[in-house]
Amino acid sequence: MANPMWYLNVQKTKANSYIGYGIGENDVKAKQEALNDISSQISVSVETSMKQSEKLSNGKFESSDEFSSLQRSKSMLNDYELLKMEYYNGNYYVAVEYENIPSLDKFYKKLRLLNITQNTNLNPYLKHTMIAKKLKKSLGKNIDFSLLRKDKKWFIKYKSVIQVLDKKDFASFFTSTYSKELSLKTSKKRDILYDGDKFYFNVVSKKDGYVSILSVYEDGTVSTLIRNVKISKVAPQKIPDEEFETIPEAGLITQGVETYDLYVLVFSKNKLHFDSFAYADSELIDEEKYKNFDELIEFLDKKSFTTLKVVTKPKR
Repeated sequence: MANPMWYLNVQKTKANSYIGYGIGENDVKAKQEALNDISSQISVSVETSMKQSEKLSNGKFESSDEFSSLQRSKSMLNDYELLKMEYYNGNYYVAVEYENIPSLDKFYKKLRLLNITQNTNLNPYLKHTMIAKKLKKSLGKNIDFSLLRKDKKWFIKYKSVIQVLDKKDFASFFTSTYSKELSLKTSKKRDILYDGDKFYFNVVSKKDGYVSILSVYEDGTVSTLIRNVKISKVAPQKIPDEEFETIPEAGLITQGVETYDLYVLVFSKNKLHFDSFAYADSELIDEEKYKNFDELIEFLDKKSFTTLKVVTKPKR
């Protein structure tokens, strides 16, 4: 059956983009086929295997070969543009374009269409992140941006502009920070952990009060490790101590793949409530509602805190 004249012949509108084509009984299926087409152009892995065997038949050895091949493609495609769609001979035909550039570059493009004003009143945590430094370098000024969780994805937001983040740009929201009032270190050399390591924290505060420690996994899940432990000023304190019922243990999100966590030490004169965040040993920690790094960042505003980014490696 003939296709529309334009099908497979649409020109790109952007330099670093891919065109994907799809056919379907409805527009949704056609778009999905087009996105699958783009995904296979960007990232394809091919697995092959060969199996040889011999068997005795009628007094003779017979050999046989089996060959198999599996092709996979995996890409997260957002902000694609529908270039053309036509209903033709009972099917929908579509052409979709996807600009394959970092998510932060897409955010810059959107921001350049706005009248951006300088803002010096930035969130006390976000202003130290690599993402803040990249934005200032690109725009020439500080802006009051934020992190947002929406539809099970992470976005960067400025006023009405939002941009879904790729994994690399989301990682730029994790950083160690310095505090004149607080110090946070692990008991391991250079704060590098290995899968299965048990460890504790060395904490110093210049004031009497309470400290709590939260952990942020690389997927943005927040959990509380220690809540409202009393601390005396200046005297170094090991948290938790040997008699504490749960000692932190380093772990990997994906077996054999290096990961990172952000540990957040919060000081308060009085005990704080952490109802929005899961306990570290909770069975519900995989739930979507606990991927609330954005809520933690807002929680830190006007509080005394310090953070420590720690890498966890597979066992040697």
